[in-house]
Amino acid sequence: MTELTFFAIIILLILIETYGLANTKYFWLGGIIPLLGTISIVLIMVNSEHIIFRDYIMAAVGILVLLVFWGQGHDRYTKRTLKEKNKMLSNDLSQK
Repeated sequence: MTELTFFAIIILLILIETYGLANTKYFWLGGIIPLLGTISIVLIMVNSEHIIFRDYIMAAVGILVLLVFWGQGHDRYTKRTLKEKNKMLSNDLSQK
């Protein structure tokens, strides 16, 4: 797998996570990609022969980034639903 293909897949997964899976009312659905990413990172770390401190830091950053994207997607859903509720309330008040 070339580096370009790898980065394209990563960007696609992040977009699916942020705008698709995490942007729903089901909070757990957005956790699928971070969970799979965390499992993958742990498996890579366990199977590696020579691990230095920098590898642990990079693994922690990778997991943190996945969780941040999950949180951003859920925040986007929360803001969208709040905006829709406010719009419905303003329409109800303006009709009276």
